[in-house]
Amino acid sequence: MFYSREIWFSIDIPMRERPEMKFCLSSILAVTALTGSAIAGIPAVQISVAGSSGGSVSAAPVGSPGGDPFQYSYNSTLAGTGFLSNFTLTATDTTSSNRAIFGGLITVINASASVQTFTIDFSASTFAHGSSSLTGGSVSGVLTGNSDGGLFASANGNSIWTAYIRASAMNNTIASLLNAPFQVTSAADNVASIPGEAFGQPIPTQPAMAMGDAMGIRLLFELGAGDQVDLTTTFVLEAIPAPGAIAVFALIGLTQRRRRRE
Repeated sequence: MFYSREIWFSIDIPMRERPEMKFCLSSILAVTALTGSAIAGIPAVQISVAGSSGGSVSAAPVGSPGGDPFQYSYNSTLAGTGFLSNFTLTATDTTSSNRAIFGGLITVINASASVQTFTIDFSASTFAHGSSSLTGGSVSGVLTGNSDGGLFASANGNSIWTAYIRASAMNNTIASLLNAPFQVTSAADNVASIPGEAFGQPIPTQPAMAMGDAMGIRLLFELGAGDQVDLTTTFVLEAIPAPGAIAVFALIGLTQRRRRRE
């Protein structure tokens, strides 16, 4: 948190550009905050899985540093009544970056003897900044059937994949993919590709609301008895700085150019 106190300081510049320029530290700190440079923090990830057989589980895995700057990795295996699920996810520290990337690989096995409807929610906390955002996302996968063949389909007329931004405790839908009616089947003991879909291409380019307190993905689908589905997905947000931050950047640049001309 930055406290609003006016602190002025001067810096040395070449003789031809004197007198010394002075900058308001509170303005610089405000711009820094809006561009996403703040105290680093590991995103809080939440996962919940529910099957229509009555099983429901949740987890809050702790992230570990990933290979890219500001990226964290999350792994979780959740077993419930009649199913087994596994998550390998990544999330971005948005206190240090104005771009949030969230997603990964999700595996669900229907271990029951009948078709089940699964509802899966997974979200990552974000640092709310910017006046709006650009978004994009994608999903694709593979269905592995059992000895009776495989089934992966939309449920109750709903989209299988939905991305949302959470703000003020409300989930705001940004986009939906694999819209109903959608169905993929596979031959007995065989695999079938789940065609990929995307929005905001090149990702991220679709305008949306400002980055909120969290970003998330909901999966809602039917999966045949004994079948397995592996889904690869991503959701990307890029915060657009507020007009005030852009104006401050422009003003500083203009002042420096004028002084150089003088």
